[in-house]
Amino acid sequence: MIPDPNQTEEEFKAEEQAYQDKRLDTVIADGLRFVPEGDVPKVYSISCENASDWNEMHNYIINENEIDGIPNRKIDCTDLCKTCDRIASYEMSEAEAEQLKNHPKIIGVELDSSYYSGTFKGLDDRIKGVTNRYASNVKVARDMGSVFMYSTTSDFLSKTGSSVYRHQQKVCPWNGIDDGTILDANPKYLGDGTDVDVVVCDESAWYGHTEFVKTGVGEPVNYVGGNVLKSGFATSATTGVCGVLDIVLDSPYYIDPDFFEASPNTRLTTRWDGTKVPVESVAKDWWRNENTSCRSAKYVGTSSGGTAVTGSAEDFGPIYVNTSQTRARNNGSHTSQHTSGGYHGTPCMSQAYGKTRGWAFNANKWHMAIIWQTGSQTIHNMFRILKIFHQLKPTRSSDNTKNPTITSHSWGRGRGIFSSNYFYRQPGDGTGGVAFNSWNLPGFMDNWTGWGGRYDVPSPVTATEHILGADCIDVGVFIFVAAGNTNQKQVIDGHPDYNNYYGPGNHTLAAAKQNGYVVNRAGFPASVGVVENYNNSGLDKNRAFNIGALDGDKSTNTSERKAWYSNMGNGIDCYAHGGGSLAAVDTNTSSRYDRTDLHYSIGGVQSLPSQDSFFGGTSSATPVTVGLIATKLQHKRTWVWSDVKDWLQNQVEDQTNAAFPEGDEPSSPNASEWNTYFSLMSTGYRKILWDAPIEDDRDVILSGPLNITGTLNITS
Repeated sequence: MIPDPNQTEEEFKAEEQAYQDKRLDTVIADGLRFVPEGDVPKVYSISCENASDWNEMHNYIINENEIDGIPNRKIDCTDLCKTCDRIASYEMSEAEAEQLKNHPKIIGVELDSSYYSGTFKGLDDRIKGVTNRYASNVKVARDMGSVFMYSTTSDFLSKTGSSVYRHQQKVCPWNGIDDGTILDANPKYLGDGTDVDVVVCDESAWYGHTEFVKTGVGEPVNYVGGNVLKSGFATSATTGVCGVLDIVLDSPYYIDPDFFEASPNTRLTTRWDGTKVPVESVAKDWWRNENTSCRSAKYVGTSSGGTAVTGSAEDFGPIYVNTSQTRARNNGSHTSQHTSGGYHGTPCMSQAYGKTRGWAFNANKWHMAIIWQTGSQTIHNMFRILKIFHQLKPTRSSDNTKNPTITSHSWGRGRGIFSSNYFYRQPGDGTGGVAFNSWNLPGFMDNWTGWGGRYDVPSPVTATEHILGADCIDVGVFIFVAAGNTNQKQVIDGHPDYNNYYGPGNHTLAAAKQNGYVVNRAGFPASVGVVENYNNSGLDKNRAFNIGALDGDKSTNTSERKAWYSNMGNGIDCYAHGGGSLAAVDTNTSSRYDRTDLHYSIGGVQSLPSQDSFFGGTSSATPVTVGLIATKLQHKRTWVWSDVKDWLQNQVEDQTNAAFPEGDEPSSPNASEWNTYFSLMSTGYRKILWDAPIEDDRDVILSGPLNITGTLNITS
């Protein structure tokens, strides 16, 4: 209560008593509290900039006082919020809450969404409606020509490509016009990836590109910038303007802040952009060594002197990460490129979460260097680290839930074909084989664009990698994979081509699966986590996502097509723009084009030039898809892999055959229909990804991330 200066003390006490008598019990339904109606006391969350201010304000609030801007009575504290030293909750009137909002040391006064979980649970995650990305129209292109790529005038600031604009709706925005037409438009979206962890697992990449740095120039209206280690995360954390963090070098601080804060002078350093991050050697030791000198005791097993319960997520043991990984080698800065070489990681990151090139521009942006010569970590380690990260990262303070983790994998394994027998739609017992030569292949193996196809390639570690990948999916990690660029048909169980294979002599299907000779299924890593006899259906079920590439060119002004090299078939979950798309690049890409926002400065030091180029393949389509799906997980935080599959199947409506021709499916091993580069070979499955809505209802709490029956199909 706020006393009226004209009241007597007796009148004020009488009003105070009446006020207390008016208090209503909080409405409770289904175990959830709802905000009561009317002018009655309510629970408010009060926050301050720092712990010192909070201590002062807290003492004033809970004690009767004569301080300006503070209600002059003892107010009950309902929740000290011991996990954060700058926030607590109190029961007070609306007038008292309004009074506190004006105090200079109080930065937040709002109804306690945790206390009133019935009212607020899921509310912030609901789709608020279509939002314009920019304050005004920008230049947008699909089949990008020289005018679009070379233009750096102010009207080309924030220009973007089809990988963003095409996928905002079912019907192509270039429908009925030439695909080379530059449009003036304002891309729209239903979500921006807020509170979703997007991990791009690829080559080394350049973090200093302006696509990942908050510069205040050419950015989306609602762009936040920075990263999860910025101010407010921990006591000595500082604001960082680069949004990307290295999951190996930076996530240990995110997971285990107490350890790093215990000795900030020896365990923390300031990155080039102002972010407080772990010292590289300390971060790598955190993964590699299971002892209390390198981690908090809660992440060390009891046999090694810690408190982690045996078998718990915290008891993850040592992970022997590559000690060669450094920020200079794998990340770069605003004044230096990454030194390991490799061109592939930067464009993939930009198309997943770049501020003008990606869908999830407000996601938590993570990167892991894992592939080819520039990658530092093995695939084995990648899956283990992803699982640990997902299970142990902190929860969101507003509702105590973990952010979804979605991962992008623009890589895969393939192999050539040797002379043997092929088995086309045979029973799999070794009968029905037809001899062929590797220089005279049957039609269903001769339509590929590369030297070989995408397979589950056998190796000494393949079985282990499959198990570890399945583990990631089991705990809720989403795995999205480039289907491959070999024009190879990939189908799901139930299709007559699912068990096509080859091999020496009377080779069986079981042996072909063990040896990697099955030719029309999704290849590694899209094959991880396959469940045999899914929910007693008698069919295998793919839990990872296999992404095909849409061409920048169209067949006609009204008809789109897959990229000529993209793998196809009903084993493709969806197609996204991959052919000649617009992406941010580093200097390892040979042909580069200046941007309007070519440079920025940090601390008075000018950055290297930020440039763009063309990027293509299912490598491009995959991060585009990951970025858009992240905007759905933002609203559906309890979704698991099957929910996304259902959304793609039921909400992302197929294109018409005229808009995205499917072609004819071959019915024999040497049918003429195999001799094509643009057929989808998947009757009735014309799935181009678009920003289809989801039902705007509250999340349903699921019993667990792996609500299935069946057997994991592990290839060895």
